[in-house]
Amino acid sequence: MALLDGKVAIVTGTGPNIGGEIARALAAKGAKVVCVDRDLDRAEAAAIQVREEGGEALGVGCDITDPDEAKRAVQEAVATYGRVDILVNNAAITHRETILDSPFETWQRVIAVILNGSFLMSQNAANQMVSQGEGGAVVNIASTSGHMGTKAGIAYATAKAGILNFTRSMALQLAEHNIRVNSVTPTQTGIPVAGGKSRWEGPPPDNIPRGRWGKPSDQAQAVLFLVSSNADFITGTDLKVDGGVTAGLAGG
Repeated sequence: MALLDGKVAIVTGTGPNIGGEIARALAAKGAKVVCVDRDLDRAEAAAIQVREEGGEALGVGCDITDPDEAKRAVQEAVATYGRVDILVNNAAITHRETILDSPFETWQRVIAVILNGSFLMSQNAANQMVSQGEGGAVVNIASTSGHMGTKAGIAYATAKAGILNFTRSMALQLAEHNIRVNSVTPTQTGIPVAGGKSRWEGPPPDNIPRGRWGKPSDQAQAVLFLVSSNADFITGTDLKVDGGVTAGLAGG
């Protein structure tokens, strides 16, 4: 019996990077996966890849910042697979502007995708898990940018910091329902959120003690652990999969 047999997982932001790899990793261990992305073609491409590797998956196009759309995504998961056991809030967008030049519209959009989207998907998925009465697991994808100040990307760093406390608060509020909530902190991994060449194909970075770029599989395996029964006594925790980037910060 595979580790996640009988489980149904929703993964947001399943483009060709961390989200897509998470979907594949969960499916490889037996989960039926609902691949959610604002771009329906990306969602379906992720689902097709899972199916080509022998798993079960559904692609759903969804703007997670819209309350009705987020509700529909969870409803489609239940209509197709009968339940929801796992949610991975991975969807994100970023930007490079600072406090001096960031348009307010950019601030609003980044906050909406990372925080509002995670809230809406979590609220709908958690209510479904509560109604099932069998618990569940939520993993939010944070960032090293949420642990420290950054020279650019004011909205992104702020939103990712919010994800950390969102995770802790959810963990406390859902513990009585046997729903565990944790976060994973990546550093520079795979294809940059704003697009471009895969990072790990370039020269090793100077700021990562491990001496290499992150790979989507690094993050996917951490998520797999946290949603599995192997992490049954872990909730409200941030797992840093950052090659040591945050090790030198106060509090580590």
